[in-house]
Amino acid sequence: MPEVNSKDETLAMSNVTGTAFIVAEFRAEENEETAPLYTDNIVKIWLNDETKEIATKIAKNSPAAKEMVKLRTKYFDDVLSNQILGGCKQVVILGSGLDTRAARINGEKATYFEIDDSTTLELKAKTLKAYNVNANVRYIPGDYVKDGLISLLKQSEFNLELPTYFLWEGNTTLIAKKDVIFVLEQIRDNVNDFRLSFDYMSEQVILRTTGYQDINDYIDKYESMYTPWITGFEKIATLADELNLKLIENFSTADLHAQYRPGRTLQSNLFKFYFVCTLENAVGCVNPEI
Repeated sequence: MPEVNSKDETLAMSNVTGTAFIVAEFRAEENEETAPLYTDNIVKIWLNDETKEIATKIAKNSPAAKEMVKLRTKYFDDVLSNQILGGCKQVVILGSGLDTRAARINGEKATYFEIDDSTTLELKAKTLKAYNVNANVRYIPGDYVKDGLISLLKQSEFNLELPTYFLWEGNTTLIAKKDVIFVLEQIRDNVNDFRLSFDYMSEQVILRTTGYQDINDYIDKYESMYTPWITGFEKIATLADELNLKLIENFSTADLHAQYRPGRTLQSNLFKFYFVCTLENAVGCVNPEI
């Protein structure tokens, strides 16, 4: 088995956004559960003692972060699986980082398109190849806002006519609201048949108006270590209506926690204000029971 933390790989890893490895560590930890919400045996190929130490420190300072990553992973995995089973032929992952779904949830006829910076995608492709992990994926280096999402997809033989599922995970809080809307409009105006899932924060969190001091403390800790959260949405149904999109599902991570972890106590009030949702166009990609 090849070593991922050789000198060359360590250098490559140092050029990848640190949060990618932290999220990967959080996802990987679920494998240790007696009854895991999902199984991801691939993610470990990017992890080592250094990434584990950093993730442990982050989890100690911001304990809710780890559980929220696991809950959203479970939700997005389930929606994606149902979309592929229902006939979606293309899966687009925006800001894919070290996402492993192209290898884990790889329907025979589904093609994945992953968009991220070139360094991340190069490391990802190299490591998957070294471990003989197969994935029907096309890597697209670029910025889906500045370079234009549809323009990037067209360069990689993306078919605008095929049923497509878009997954946008861990991104919307970090980019301007106008850019979030711009991405949604690009998809709506160019792809005939799609569903789209993403996670988002309530605008109350961004404005620090939730009334919960533990949430404000969490944000202060997070922003002292990472890029500040700048975008949230108060009523996602209103946004969907304004964009002529149909809201299929909208769950707080508190809802997901109650469903996936019955009997466990919530770690933070933040779960009430952090959401996952799924939208579709007027045609709709598929409509399976989720």
